[in-house]
Amino acid sequence: MMLNPIFESSARRRMRTIKTPIILALYWASMLIFSLSMLTDFMGQGLQVYMFRRSTEWIIWATALQFFLIVLVAPALSACSIAGERERQTFDLLLITGIGVPRIILGKLMEHFAFLLLLIVGSFPIMMLANVTGGMPVSDIFMIMLFLAIIAFAALSVGMVVSTLFKRSLSAIVVTYLAVFAIGIGTWIMARQEILAADSYEMLYELETASPATVLASIPKTIFLNPAVMLVMLLAGETGILHRTMEDTMRLTDIYTMSSYVGFSPVAKVGILSIFAASVFLIVLAMVLLYVQTNGRKKH
Repeated sequence: MMLNPIFESSARRRMRTIKTPIILALYWASMLIFSLSMLTDFMGQGLQVYMFRRSTEWIIWATALQFFLIVLVAPALSACSIAGERERQTFDLLLITGIGVPRIILGKLMEHFAFLLLLIVGSFPIMMLANVTGGMPVSDIFMIMLFLAIIAFAALSVGMVVSTLFKRSLSAIVVTYLAVFAIGIGTWIMARQEILAADSYEMLYELETASPATVLASIPKTIFLNPAVMLVMLLAGETGILHRTMEDTMRLTDIYTMSSYVGFSPVAKVGILSIFAASVFLIVLAMVLLYVQTNGRKKH
């Protein structure tokens, strides 16, 4: 089977650079060092009841750490995809090969995604410590890994769109980080405003006996696109804790209450699908933008 030539050449070039093993080592080392904090509690003591709670708390912090690292790394990777080619003056060479805009975008995207997936999958044995110590079943750990992969894909898709609009890598990286931050803050603010505009007390009373589909439809749609809130939803559903974080720290009391009517895990799964769908839309948008730009240059 023929691989995408952009994916193949980019992956080969990435694996030959010194930065790749350094990033891999730092990522996995941070996870390993973090896991030692939990293992020290279990060494020489045997399994005690309180340790199950400790293991559950550890998987929450380990997931949050990976989430932070992915959001930190992914935008910088994809933001340089097209902008970097333009900066190196090699973008025209890609065009004359006849590969086509869709394959260029997909090749760059999948190469970055494969690298991030390597980071995530490589941390799986460390995450499995939570299963060994009784903190979480394997199925829930797999769901967390899937969520992290979707977040990586989403962050990369934002960077791909921004990368088509700039000629300098640094500018693209800065704008991508601002865009990711704006998505997180913007969706939270819009969800809060929608809740405040409604008669929340009457709405919550009616939803208490409503069907799950009705409850899900009543939750502000923008909150499903907020990765941080969906992360808390997912972990709350799988661990049974973090409820106070959602109510007090994130100030999403009404959304927390509505979510509790149907369960936090179903809400998180809807959020995962929504984020993935939005990511696909952004990838198509990046293709359209790049196609319009390249066709405009040909006409001139």
